[in-house]
Formats: sequence, C-alpha cells, structure tokens
Amino acid sequence: MPVLLILYVFLFGMTYYMYSPPKYSKPFPWVKFSTSICFILIASYSAFLSQYYSMFYKMLPAFILAAFGDLLLGLAHSKNDSNSKEFLIGTFSFLAAHIVFYVALTFLYPVHLIDFVIPVAVMGLVYFISLGKNVNLGIMKIPGIIYSFFVGLLFSKSLMILIYTGAAVSHIFILTGSFLFLASDIILLFLNFHAAPPKWLAFANLSTYYAGIALLGLSLYPF
Repeated sequence: MPVLLILYVFLFGMTYYMYSPPKYSKPFPWVKFSTSICFILIASYSAFLSQYYSMFYKMLPAFILAAFGDLLLGLAHSKNDSNSKEFLIGTFSFLAAHIVFYVALTFLYPVHLIDFVIPVAVMGLVYFISLGKNVNLGIMKIPGIIYSFFVGLLFSKSLMILIYTGAAVSHIFILTGSFLFLASDIILLFLNFHAAPPKWLAFANLSTYYAGIALLGLSLYPF
C-alpha cells in the first residue's frame, strides 16, 4: 500500500502541475485519468487485503464511473470549455458514480427519509451560489443543481452511517471522503463558472477530490 500511495501522490502532483500551462493541454486528461486509475488500484488492493469483496464489488462501478468522468472533465478542461459535451457527459458520469456509492452504502445502513434532508439543502446552496453576479452556470445550471442533490446524498448517507452504526475507522474514512468529495464539487462550481476564479482554487479542487475518493477506497482497508 505505501508504494501505491506514493505513486498516487506523485500522479496527483503531475496532474496539478499540468493543470494550467497550455503546452500540457493534450497530455493533461490522460495524466488525470492515470491518477484516477490509481485510486481504483488503492480500492482494489484494500479489498484484497481485507477480503471485503462484497462491498468492493458494490463500490467498484462508482470508482470506474468517477475515473471516466475524470477523463471527460480533463478533455473539457484541455479545450477550456465548461459548456462542452465532454463536460456535460462527465458531470452525468460523476452523478451516476454518486448514485452507485449511495446504493452501496445502503448495505451498511438502509434508506431513510432523513437521508434526503442534506441533499435538498445542498441544492439550495448551489441555487443560491448560481444567483451571484460573478457566477454564470449557463446551460449547466439545471444539471448542476440536480447533480448537487446526489453529491449531498452521498455525504448524508455517510453521516447517517457514522451516527447510527458507530464510529469505526472505515466509517470515519467514508464520511471524511464523502465530505471532501462534496467540498471539491462546490469548489469546482467556482473554478469553472466564476468570472475570475482565484488560482488556488485549482489546487483546492484537485486535492479535496483526490483525497476524498482515495479515502473511500481506503475504507475497504483492514484497519
């Protein structure tokens, strides 16, 4: 596992290094995708060590969908076009990933009405942000608001698991990972749709996302 984590950090560093310079626009999506393949490997090796294959097989499609979404968002970024079909399809790939993660987590704690309170609040937050004079979601406004519901749903379920089933290490990792996932998507909103996003948002977005999804993979590790 240490070698995998070191490789993951290295690939993350390369992804961030190639994020802005135009000369890296062509290789950037593939380096980003390589980082995503690495979080799949982290989840796979964690499941191998713990033999927790029942949960791994439930979560694996979500990791794959997230990696595919990464590639598509990377391609959209290389064209500097947040309204492109790559960005839209990538967003829906991530939406599907969140749904699959949520369904997988219902095997730890079943569906309850309270799961849907936080997602509605997140939708309201995104709608409020979209009203800002410096934020223009354009054709992504409705998809973005819908997407935010499912991002909030994953975090909500993670919180319910911790509250109602106990603070096991794996549950803490799931909650922290889903919170970072949520944070990265809120940051992405400003990064792609704000009129003048600060440069540090790129690092904040990539670091919270890759840390979050790695923690979801590491929740399968035998602690």
